[in-house]
Amino acid sequence: MENRSTLSSLNSDNETVAIDSKTKVNEFAEVGTALKSLKSIDDIENQLLNNLDSSIQDQEGLESLFRQLIKTRVSLLNILNH
Repeated sequence: MENRSTLSSLNSDNETVAIDSKTKVNEFAEVGTALKSLKSIDDIENQLLNNLDSSIQDQEGLESLFRQLIKTRVSLLNILNH
């Protein structure tokens, strides 16, 4: 009878270890998925920042062009008025 309870206890311990192992594997998989999501978010943020930087550079170029057009207009008006 004692052997049965020992075997039963060992079997129960093996099941507990198997369940704990599966739980740890699932936890690692969840962490891996979370890290991939964070990397995706980081990639998206970098892309948005690059797009914003390009937009700012384009706007600075347009502002420079606009200033040059105003200076040219002022020069033309000064020539016409004198």
